[in-house]
Amino acid sequence: MSLSHLTDLPEIPENLRLHCRIGSGAAGHCFLVTDITGKALALKVVSADWTARESESLRAFRKIPAHHALAQIYGAGRLPDGRLYYTMELADNAGSDELYQADTLAYRLKNRSMPLQELLRIISVAASGAEFLHRHGLFHGDIKPENIIFVNGEPKLADFGTLSAERSGTAGFVPENPASGADRDCYALGMTLYCAWSGLDAASFPVLPATFDRNERMAVRKIYLRACHSAAPRRFATAADLINALEKARTSRRITFPWKLLKIGALLLVLLLVVNFAMLFVPFAKPLPVPDEATFAERERRYSARQRRRQAEDWMRKHPQEIQKGKECGLVFTFDPESGKLEIRDSEFGIRCGDDSWLTRSYERYVEIKHWMREHPDEVKKIRAFGISFAPDPEFGMQLRDSRNGYQAVGDLKSLLDYWKNGRPAIRPWTD
Repeated sequence: MSLSHLTDLPEIPENLRLHCRIGSGAAGHCFLVTDITGKALALKVVSADWTARESESLRAFRKIPAHHALAQIYGAGRLPDGRLYYTMELADNAGSDELYQADTLAYRLKNRSMPLQELLRIISVAASGAEFLHRHGLFHGDIKPENIIFVNGEPKLADFGTLSAERSGTAGFVPENPASGADRDCYALGMTLYCAWSGLDAASFPVLPATFDRNERMAVRKIYLRACHSAAPRRFATAADLINALEKARTSRRITFPWKLLKIGALLLVLLLVVNFAMLFVPFAKPLPVPDEATFAERERRYSARQRRRQAEDWMRKHPQEIQKGKECGLVFTFDPESGKLEIRDSEFGIRCGDDSWLTRSYERYVEIKHWMREHPDEVKKIRAFGISFAPDPEFGMQLRDSRNGYQAVGDLKSLLDYWKNGRPAIRPWTD
């Protein structure tokens, strides 16, 4: 089977000049192009399976006015081979003239630290773009650090291929029980704030980083804990509410009214006089011990472990059938006493996974293919006899290798059977 679709460059319209590929994913491939005026653009060629969804998203997005926090889409059409394409605003080049590197929030966080005030401003601007979509009856659906780009140094939301899609988003950035599209976006913005501030990934939420500034923690922790609360009614009701919280955190250290200093000073003076007067009549007592850094960190660890275990237990209570199916095919569920993580072990394939996001990302596909393998042993032997090896995979659901042509992919049970019976590629190519 040819893998040329992974490397071949498309035949693009004559008014555009193709320079290089700048990104690839399940939904399609992105290229850097220039138009006849020399303006650099991003061109996305959409995969066939995503054409209907992205076409609907494009039509909805082009009906609303432009907004400073949303990347522009310039035009769309069909390539000679029939695939959908569209051109959009290109992110600033954070690389060199020879090698383009998109300037995104993910790239900035990977390559340098960011002052808290600047981070809060970036998330607030992105939230204003989401709030604009919500006012027009749309929602982004896949907000994450990779989809916040910088154009002329200013942040913008990009990648609108999942606009208004009911099932979309990236694992860890989607609530288990979304109340609305706006709720999904606010949750994703809160998780983006957590990942950007902590330097950890979404699967670590709400664990604190090994080192942090206490003042920064006080400013941001209550925001991302509320935005990503496990109970939908406890989260931000609107993007406007989230923006207000972000702006309040940005300005919390600024005192604009000078009389506040006088009031605080007077209060401290009164307290000092009261304490001094009381000490004349009250015997000296030992001061309360102040917790050191190690004690404080241990308290935070225990709190994070309790929070994570509550979230995992809540998922298990809401999905008894899924848990029973997992147990029927040999999965064992235990809680790690230190981290609170739900550990899932499969002794048949030697898999031990402590990643909570597995539950919402690929658990159903994993259990589905295990059940099928147990119920159809003859079919399994027949497929493997022809050189196609496959096994359940906790990250993707299933992975396969075809020794006849070197093809490797990940997907689900349907994609495996399609490949076996019809030669169709699995959901997405995969390499080690």
